[in-house]
Amino acid sequence: MEAQPNATISWVQSYKASSQVGFLDLPRELRDYVYGFAFRVHGAIFIYSPNPYAVRPIAKAMIVRHKGYGPVEPQPLGNIIPMALMRTCYQLHAECSAVLYGENVFRIWFLSDTELTLAYRQLVRHISLTAEVDHRVFGSSLEEVSYGWKRRFWPTIITNSTSMLERFPSLETLTFPLKPPRHGELWRPAFFAVEHKTRAQRVALAANWMKPRCPFENERQRQCLQLELVPSSRQQKVSLDEYKGSRFAPEEDEDEDMEQEWDCTEFTDAFELMKSFR
Repeated sequence: MEAQPNATISWVQSYKASSQVGFLDLPRELRDYVYGFAFRVHGAIFIYSPNPYAVRPIAKAMIVRHKGYGPVEPQPLGNIIPMALMRTCYQLHAECSAVLYGENVFRIWFLSDTELTLAYRQLVRHISLTAEVDHRVFGSSLEEVSYGWKRRFWPTIITNSTSMLERFPSLETLTFPLKPPRHGELWRPAFFAVEHKTRAQRVALAANWMKPRCPFENERQRQCLQLELVPSSRQQKVSLDEYKGSRFAPEEDEDEDMEQEWDCTEFTDAFELMKSFR
């Protein structure tokens, strides 16, 4: 994925030397169909800097698994995406870039603005950004969870989201997938630990708990920001046969009974409901 210094990717019509019918003679609707087939990936595109502190850091990209879709092991972007097609001419570069950057989910790690310039960043619409979660957020004490959420967790989310929204001006969804540390913390947050309640009641109670602890700085942040609790491998119903021989095979979870009782998508629903409160 080569960064270019231009601030925009301009659509410039290309002309062929021959009089024969070529790809660019097809209607734009058909070309877009081809671009979607060629440049939409199953999974997410992980962009990272192997050495982010280098004088001139270089960005690399891999296709990784995302929400149960994609390769079980990371694959180089060039093995799946026909990057050479983007270098054919200016017109194809502009049309392909709109699909590659605008219609895929990107996971980002230590990426500077020089590695992915504004011309491409302004096309990106969906980002998944892993956040460091304070271990107290997944403790069993509601008081301790509240302290960790207000003092460490939420300020980190706001800081990171503010930076990402500034760097990616066309961003529509910024998702923070949260995975509890494996040191005895519960998969189910303490503010969901209520008995004799329906799913809708638990979601409403959790949303009301979140509201005073999740102040947004602006409306765009409220609209774009999403929190998700990463399900365990058992909840994802992962087929271990699919990972046979892979070093990325998920670990089996020990607390089976608790996971059968609680669906972690309630966490996402509660956060979305909380965002609708004014």
